This record gives sequence, structure tokens and C-alpha cells, in this order.
Amino acid sequence: MRRKCRADGEGSVFYSESRSCWMAQIRVPVAAGSLGRTRYRTRRAKTRREAVRRLQELKEQHGAGLLADSDTITTADWLKTWFETFARPRIRANTARSYAYILRIAAEEVGSIRLCRLTDIDLQGVLYGRLREKYRTARLFRTILRAALRRAVRSRLLQESPADCLELPPKPAKRPFVAPSVADWRTLVGYGGSTYPAWRWILVTEFVTGARMSEVLGLQWDDFTFSRDKGGRLTGGALHIRHALIVGPEGITLQPTKTARSNRVLQLPADYCREMQAYRMAQGRRAVSGFVFLQAGQPIHPASFSSHYARVRKRLGIGTTFHMLRHDLASRMKQSARFDLKDIQAQLGHSSIRITMDTYTHMRADCRAVSDWLTDDLQKLLACVTD
Repeated sequence: MRRKCRADGEGSVFYSESRSCWMAQIRVPVAAGSLGRTRYRTRRAKTRREAVRRLQELKEQHGAGLLADSDTITTADWLKTWFETFARPRIRANTARSYAYILRIAAEEVGSIRLCRLTDIDLQGVLYGRLREKYRTARLFRTILRAALRRAVRSRLLQESPADCLELPPKPAKRPFVAPSVADWRTLVGYGGSTYPAWRWILVTEFVTGARMSEVLGLQWDDFTFSRDKGGRLTGGALHIRHALIVGPEGITLQPTKTARSNRVLQLPADYCREMQAYRMAQGRRAVSGFVFLQAGQPIHPASFSSHYARVRKRLGIGTTFHMLRHDLASRMKQSARFDLKDIQAQLGHSSIRITMDTYTHMRADCRAVSDWLTDDLQKLLACVTD
């Protein structure tokens, strides 16, 4: 009787006398037109039960396209499989957009090369060619390709990764920090030509918190807690930064903060709390969505506001980007000689002290000290703008 040949994706479990162990084996596709015998992927096991489990894992990997003969897989095929299977489930939508951008570059430059024939020379050519003048993109390209190709090694599609020893192009000189002067802050906060009704309060919030733009625009009224004395007068408050407004494939969505340390509670000066209370009263029905800062009744799109801020600052002759406003709070805290690096890390929500040291330069556990210190500067800023 003629033995029936197993189809691709079918497998078996058997005991190998020569290897003295149980084996799980599955048939995999071979390249069209290639010569040679049928190819298989095998896994060893100590017991039959373990071998059955290994066979099920092989079948799942086959279904995801991870077990095809490496001769048949192009680099683009593998990168797409890796992204959908291993990367996308673990990353935020905003990060996924960055990954997709890098993988498009890889697909355009080396995607047609068979995965088994991809070399470090191919990848180095992308870094020193297309990405030579784009250092941050080149760094992300190297990081992502390393992760994808190391997974290919673990999936036994490659013996070694061609991305492990890649060199980055020369790092450009760091963009100099342009500190806003007191006059710059007053000009920005007092600017009356913005198309965003919330402009003034967004800038005042940045002055007090040093938060990321996505965090500021993602603030909701439930994030605020206001304190009053027995007479009902506002004496201060707290702000729980726990969300960020992120741009994704389906538009803008409210997501958790960038890192666990970014989820933080900041103490607020009384004058700022009174400003925000007055702003909320002025919002009226527009505050129904829960978001603090709105444009036409909707949350403000971070990319649109970023572009608007850039146009306004250039029109006003101010060289400070919005992100530099965040740096400015760190600089003011350091110059006050009242705070150390841990204080600044806590205020700005850095994931590690190294970021604080590299990016800025000094918050005690007593967060109240920051709001007390901010009070005088905020009073001066608001008084001048009001006048």
C-alpha cells in the first residue's frame, strides 16, 4: 500500500532510538523549483507529553508563517511577520507608527533580499546611505532590525543576525537649548492672536508643570483636586498626570502615560488653581467632554497644536520650542538651588535619573516645595499678562 505523504503543516510525534529522546516534527514549505528532499522542523522532548506540546507549538508557528523554509522568505516577509506577531501586541499605538515607518524603509531598501542572504553590508548601506543625515531614524532602524533578526535566529530561520554589529552614522551636534526669558513667557501667555481659545491656559499649565505636550492636552477635569480653607478660599491643589493624548492610526486616543514614572501627582500653586477654576467656569457647557483643553468642543490634536505653536513663536521672534518649555522648568528648578536631580525627575516624570542628568541637570519627596517655589514666579507672570 502506498504511504500517504504528509501535507505542509502536518506533523507527528515519535521516539528516536538514535537520539534517545522524543521528537516533534512538522513538514514545512520549500522554495518553488528547489531541488532536494522534503524539509522538516523538529523539536526534542524528554517525554511524549512534552513532545505533543512542542508539536502544537510548531503548528502554531507554522500557521503564523514562522516555519517556512528560509530560502522562501524575503526580508520584507519576515519583518511583516515579526511586527504583527511579536512587536505590535507589546507596544503602544504611537510606537507602532514609528515601527511601521522604519519597516517601510527596510522593505524599500532590503525587502526583496532573501532573509537567508541578508548581510550586515546590506543593512550598513542603509545606515550610511539613506539614513546618513537622519541620526535618530538610523538609531531606531538599528534597534528594530536587531530585535527582528534576533527573533529570526531564535526561530531558527537564521544562524546569526546580520544586524548585531551595525555602526551608526556620525551623531550630529545637539540642538542648543534656547531658554525663554521672562519677557518671552509673558509674550507667549499674553498672545491674543491664537485660534485656540485655550492657548493662555495651556501655556500657563506648561509653565507650572513642565509636562509633555501630549500630557497637557490629555488632561481631564477629574485629574484636578482643589483644596480650600474653612472660608472656602482656594489654597492650592494637586494634578494627577495619568494620561496622554496620542496620535494613532484611528485618530487621537487617550492612553496611559509614557512610562510608569510618568504617572505622577504634582502639587499646584493657589494662583494657578484660581486661574483654572475661572477657565472652567468660562467653558460652561463645552466642558461636558471632561477634557480640560478643547477646540470646537473636541480634544485638541497634538500635531495641530504643535504646528500652531511653532508658527506663533516664529511670528513672535521666540526661539524656544514647546519641548524646550519643558526643559525650562527643569532649568529654573536647578537655578533656584532648592532642588536636586531626584526632584526634577519626579516633577517631569522621567523613567530614569540618567535621562534627567543627560537632558537637564536637579524633587525632594516634599513635592509641596515646588508649588510653593512657583508661586512668586506665577504671580509675576499672571500680573504682567493681566496688566
